[in-house]
Amino acid sequence: MTGYDRTDLLLLGNWSHTQIALFATLALGLCVLTWLDVRDLPRPRGPILVALRALALALALALLLEPALEQKDVSLVRNHVAVLVDVSESEALPTPDGRTRLDRARDAVAAMRLSPDDPEHEFEVIAFDDGGTPITPTALQTTPAAGQATHTLETLEQVASRLGPRALGGVVIVSDGIDNGALGSRVRRGDPLDAQTADALQRLGAPVHTIATGAADELRDIAVTAVDYDEFAFVRNVVAVSAELRVLGFRASDGDLDVTLSRDGAPLQTRRLSLVDGQRDYRVEFEFVPEQIGTEVYSVSTPVRPGEALSANNREWFVLRVIRDKIRALQVVGRPSWDVRFLRQLLQSNPNVDLINFFILRTQEDVQRGSERDLSLIPFPTEELFDQQLGSFDVVIFQNFDYGPYDMQRYLPRIRDYVRNGGGFVMIGGDRSFGAGGYGSTVIADLLPVTLPASRGADSIDLGSFRPTLTAAGRRHPITRVEFDPARNASVWDTLPVWNGTNRVLGPRDGAVVLATHPTLRGANGEPMPVIAVADVERGRTMAVTSDGTWRWSFDRVGRGEGSGPYSAFWNSAIRWLIRDPELNLIDVAIPDPVVELAPGATVDLPITVRVFEPDYTPAAGEHASVTISRRALDGADGDAAELVQQTSLDIDDGGRAALRLSIDTPGAYEVVADAPLADGTERRDREVFLVLPRSRELRDIEPRPDLLAALAEAGGGRAVGPHDAVGNLEFLPAQVEQVDRREVVELWSSPWTLALLALILGGEWSLRRRWGRL
Repeated sequence: MTGYDRTDLLLLGNWSHTQIALFATLALGLCVLTWLDVRDLPRPRGPILVALRALALALALALLLEPALEQKDVSLVRNHVAVLVDVSESEALPTPDGRTRLDRARDAVAAMRLSPDDPEHEFEVIAFDDGGTPITPTALQTTPAAGQATHTLETLEQVASRLGPRALGGVVIVSDGIDNGALGSRVRRGDPLDAQTADALQRLGAPVHTIATGAADELRDIAVTAVDYDEFAFVRNVVAVSAELRVLGFRASDGDLDVTLSRDGAPLQTRRLSLVDGQRDYRVEFEFVPEQIGTEVYSVSTPVRPGEALSANNREWFVLRVIRDKIRALQVVGRPSWDVRFLRQLLQSNPNVDLINFFILRTQEDVQRGSERDLSLIPFPTEELFDQQLGSFDVVIFQNFDYGPYDMQRYLPRIRDYVRNGGGFVMIGGDRSFGAGGYGSTVIADLLPVTLPASRGADSIDLGSFRPTLTAAGRRHPITRVEFDPARNASVWDTLPVWNGTNRVLGPRDGAVVLATHPTLRGANGEPMPVIAVADVERGRTMAVTSDGTWRWSFDRVGRGEGSGPYSAFWNSAIRWLIRDPELNLIDVAIPDPVVELAPGATVDLPITVRVFEPDYTPAAGEHASVTISRRALDGADGDAAELVQQTSLDIDDGGRAALRLSIDTPGAYEVVADAPLADGTERRDREVFLVLPRSRELRDIEPRPDLLAALAEAGGGRAVGPHDAVGNLEFLPAQVEQVDRREVVELWSSPWTLALLALILGGEWSLRRRWGRL
């Protein structure tokens, strides 16, 4: 047994406790029977026989149990002490002494004097963010603070699971206390530690110490923490945007704070915020009225002040899609008619249309039998409609309206400018429309898709009945596609009720698209005269319907109980086309999602699709589209120029489509512009915007939480060390788990001397029994 510090008795026999107890009981019973048999013998013969029998049974029982001696060298296993060091991005923020929070963490670890030769504790440094990685104290000096999240509890569970049954002597958490995992979601600022977290710490069975690397009162920072808005807004309606700000370390004496709402990098509104001593959280409200539909990138920002810990959180970006609430339509009518009545009823029945209509029931030349006040329902608001409110309408309809008697000549240029700036204009036939209404010598003639005679004439109207004939463009154009199936659409047009009369026009103007023609009348160029035509006029669109007979399409069908399908489809599609409904654009850029998240060091492949059509909506096969992609930096200032990312030319396939994949490795506000000008130079352009945001939650809240660390230490039975406190001695559990370094088993039962002794005892008992007459 020399060299061993512990010896234990072992029983190598494979017997259960119950079986051993049974063997012992049998042996005891045999001893009792032996005593009963020899108790009448004179002393000391009886006791000698009983003793020999008991000794033999004990020796036999020992042989059955196979006793052995276990000799071993035993030493204590060092407890494991996990030192968790936060290496997330917030640890890279500066402190007032010019160093970072991670520098403080490194100093704290160095002050702990983690000796690899400690007899009772084995120290392991674990760098953690959203998980833990063991490193050496030396490697900690060069490990960057770049983690995108902080998951304290999850890392603790990971360490405990990895150790398994190994004893845990203690835990040290070195962090700024910011957690965006389970702990942060359970315990908000100012809340006590929840019971679930406290139970998890207590189950570790070891003290949990915390060392804070930052304090809230030493932080100077202004952050836009959240922006509340609706993802969809309505054009020409008030949009409300509210921003939440957190101001730390700045006082009222530092001056007011300007908060700016920007759109596509250009300031839109600025609110001045007065700081209040002791107040941290502020809310700023913005209201504005978008004038155009589409998707735009907005941001709420504050200027970066000297001494701020972080500048990236001074701006928050978001994407707002502006759509139409209702289509505002202005219908100006020269006199009542069936055509006027049916169109007014159709527009009024559409919940998406806000209709304003004016009927001119008399002119200044009409005989008046009463005063102006008695004869007028309301004065015709010429100035209000065509000067003040014209821009608020999406489409203007002139239906058999003669501008002459109402001093409208001076307002017609306003209508021209309205169309050029994006408005829709449609003129419908009648004896006061087109050339018959004297529009040939006005600026309106330059807008219409048909050319007009310069002056009124007796031949400006043809009263013959006819059925419009669709052109090749009309068979594809959404306005005249009253049925989706081309064959059925052609069949419907062949059976529509005839029109009774039409205004005469000279032909289509350059760039116009003729959708339907007169079957017999010819224009000045000898081609069939257009009766339905459309045109793009700079940013706006115009349409001409030279007859007032479309109402018959509804009247006849309703009379037969078939509904007003073609009539409703025609005019609803016409309105959508005139207001440039995005679904009817000649070019369209499609992006899957307006907001894309980008993980650090990763690349995102974003598919971009471009559709291009001719004015008659045939696919622009074989043409080319120029695509320009630019980026504005998220941390840039308002007014900074966008950086060109990519410019390429795409080939349009037979279906009118082209596609590219954009590899993105840099966050920013991106703009995609696709251009495919028509042969005559007319612009065909669309744009889309999207945001690429870093997938990091770490810097959304950079205020240290030493109070949370203190609560963890209290629940874990440890000590909380502040950012300016000396680390001192941290107590850990003493080593209690033993390990066997050397072991030897010496069997006692297998010796031949044991068997010989048993034989000798049994032989002696037999011999004495025979001599004493007990056999």
